[in-house]
Amino acid sequence: MSKKPKRDNAHYEQRLKAEFPDIYGDVLAGRISSLRKALVIAGLKPQRTRLEKLKNSWAKATPGEREGFLTWLTISGVLPTASQSPVADTASLPPLPAGAPIASGRYLLPSTITRIKAIMAKRRLKPDDVMGEMGFLSDGQSLARALAKNASLRLAVIAGLEAWLRTHED
Repeated sequence: MSKKPKRDNAHYEQRLKAEFPDIYGDVLAGRISSLRKALVIAGLKPQRTRLEKLKNSWAKATPGEREGFLTWLTISGVLPTASQSPVADTASLPPLPAGAPIASGRYLLPSTITRIKAIMAKRRLKPDDVMGEMGFLSDGQSLARALAKNASLRLAVIAGLEAWLRTHED
């Protein structure tokens, strides 16, 4: 199997120079401000959507910048406050009956996911915090994936979640 060719700026600049000399000349003269814009004009790269740009900026932001942005979203009314949260409140859910399953095999039940999200929202916890409270050294990614994408969990984590739910449901 052959190695995938490298597609960096130098590669695209060479293609632009060979296939679109007029646009390349505009880049060199400064009439087009960036190589990326020239590649979009030439049709060698697609125009990025606002969503792609936001995702890229979010990935590069520091935790403080992310927190500031979320605060700004909440203040501006774009994000709901905790009292307006679409996540169900634990008071509106009936308590978990003793012996009731919280998972089917290694997958959390939808009602369990709702309960966990409600407790996390009420106590302002992240998946890392929940894993730490249960005594796991994990970074919380497995729990986050299980809550967001219904991914599987280790059986030990499910057992820990069952005890954690019973402890924190009022």
